[in-house]
Formats: sequence, structure tokens, C-alpha cells
Amino acid sequence: MSGYWFCETAQGEFRIAMTRWAGRDRVVLFYEREPLGCFDSAETALDRLIHGETYKPSCGLDLRRLALPTRLSDWVFAADTHA
Repeated sequence: MSGYWFCETAQGEFRIAMTRWAGRDRVVLFYEREPLGCFDSAETALDRLIHGETYKPSCGLDLRRLALPTRLSDWVFAADTHA
């Protein structure tokens, strides 16, 4: 299955997107189209985001202060219809 999870906040959109990187299936975490890290799974990406263990957005937003859903099932999944 390909697609991405997203979460809209008052500060902007977060996205966890599956991709192919260097010949491997990977997951990239984005904040407003800015990549914050590349991970082996969507669950790892979310865990790192929740614990403030990603790159920081260039706008300076403190990710640890956001009330983001901590379970991937609480994010919205959008299937890639082009796959």
C-alpha cells in the first residue's frame, strides 16, 4: 500500500509519506513540505516526532510543545491513487 498519513494543526500540516529512497522503501516526515527526517517505518517517524528527535523546522517551531496524536491510527491516511 502506498500513500501518506497527515495531521493538520493550527501551526501547519505534518505528513508521514512512504517513498523509495536509495533503492529501499523509506518513510519521510514533513512539516509544511519541509523534510524533517527519513525513517524505516511510519511508526518510527511518528515516535521520533512526538519525542522531539527529528530535524527542527526552519521556522523555529518547537515540535515538543504540539499536541499531536501519538498513534498513527489517529492520523488521516490518504492512499496514493497513482501507484
